[in-house]
Amino acid sequence: MRLPVNAPLRIHVPPIFPWERGQQRLVIRAQKGFHPRHGTSRLCLELLARHRVLIRHKSFLDVGCGSGILALAAAHLGADWVVGVDIYEPSIRAAVRNAGENGLGGRSAWVVRSVEAVRGPFAAVAANLPWPVWLRIGGEIMGRVASDGLLLVSGFQDLQLAHLQGQLHDAGFFVVDRAEADESFFGVPPSGSFTWMALVALRRNLRRRGEP
Repeated sequence: MRLPVNAPLRIHVPPIFPWERGQQRLVIRAQKGFHPRHGTSRLCLELLARHRVLIRHKSFLDVGCGSGILALAAAHLGADWVVGVDIYEPSIRAAVRNAGENGLGGRSAWVVRSVEAVRGPFAAVAANLPWPVWLRIGGEIMGRVASDGLLLVSGFQDLQLAHLQGQLHDAGFFVVDRAEADESFFGVPPSGSFTWMALVALRRNLRRRGEP
């Protein structure tokens, strides 16, 4: 089944229908977490494609990588080297399998740990995480972004946007793009919001002008 992504990416998740065979660019087999069909995954893919010039020939870190969809999409869009970390071992096994099946095993590495186990900096970092997880490790994630690097954050809703923007500003980032999507439920979600969001921020160059 092809994901409905508004971007120049062709990504399929099983089941693959007969008429789709031979069309796939990436095939992602899912594990727990945000499923590839989840609204936040689609938003992240669209923003990655929109800003692909900033990840081309660069290093890319995917925190909470799950099935590896964002890291593998970044590799497909031109990133030279991608790293995925996740505390859930079955997710890492799925990501390794997805990388191999898509011919990207040689351009990727996968770690069964949290972000603290990975040294930076990376030219681009993605984190599609539940909001409580971001609140715990968001500082560590931001610390892995290189000067002038890109940070892609999702897994939060419009109710948390102002708080997140404040965190990013205080850490030296400025938001350059964002996207949102409404997910319908049979009842009102506990948060009171149906709107998922994703944003792209750039880290300001930490060196002052005129310094070597």
